[in-house]
Amino acid sequence: MLKFGVRNKIDLDTKNSIAEIVKKIQAGDKNLKEELIRDNIPHITRVVSNIVGTYVDNKNSEEYSIGLTAFNEAIDKYDEKRNGDFFKYSNMVIKHRIIDKKRKDKRHSDVLPLSSIEDNCNLSYQLSTSNSYNQFEKIELKEELLSFESSLNEYGISMQDLIISSPKHADSRRQCIKIARIIAEDEQLFFNMDRKKCIPLSDLLKMVKVNQKTIVRNRKFIIAVSLILRSNLDDLKEMVTHTERRQQYE
Repeated sequence: MLKFGVRNKIDLDTKNSIAEIVKKIQAGDKNLKEELIRDNIPHITRVVSNIVGTYVDNKNSEEYSIGLTAFNEAIDKYDEKRNGDFFKYSNMVIKHRIIDKKRKDKRHSDVLPLSSIEDNCNLSYQLSTSNSYNQFEKIELKEELLSFESSLNEYGISMQDLIISSPKHADSRRQCIKIARIIAEDEQLFFNMDRKKCIPLSDLLKMVKVNQKTIVRNRKFIIAVSLILRSNLDDLKEMVTHTERRQQYE
């Protein structure tokens, strides 16, 4: 038996041990996968219970079933270089899948504009609420913002930088979002941007008719929107889409 049920009981003298096990599973060891999942049932139960705010029954709970499926998904999709610690990654996947279910059960109608990122930077201080659905929404958005902030940091951009440098006028924002979409939707452009951590200016200018100074002046905003559009951060994508729609009438 693998003895993986509780995090502090994992027999790891190296963080790579669990990564090596997952690699073997991804290579086709189905028995090892079943054993890893079975030994982590207490861990999955605890994570799901923490998310929903009450103890869940691992036999009759829909949320637990979602958590179990999400843990299985995390094993299949885990990439050590991109995702870091496996258990942190699997916990995040479990949270997102449970929150996705909550959102499908009750779709919220108020979509936040992209400009509200500033207002949500301190969401960690606003998580207490009597409405459990709103709590799920805030937790999910907080996690998306943290993930987004981490991606920005790789480009040497902070959230404060983004807030300060974002274009103030609607037509400028609209133009920059269009540029960001071109980057996000072009594999080579996005690859070059991600590799060099800067906008591939010469290549981009071949595809868009815009003043070079506009791109340079708004590069942080353009990079940020490109990253959002290429991500799986659904709430932030909705912010971008909502901003585009709203600005059509400004």
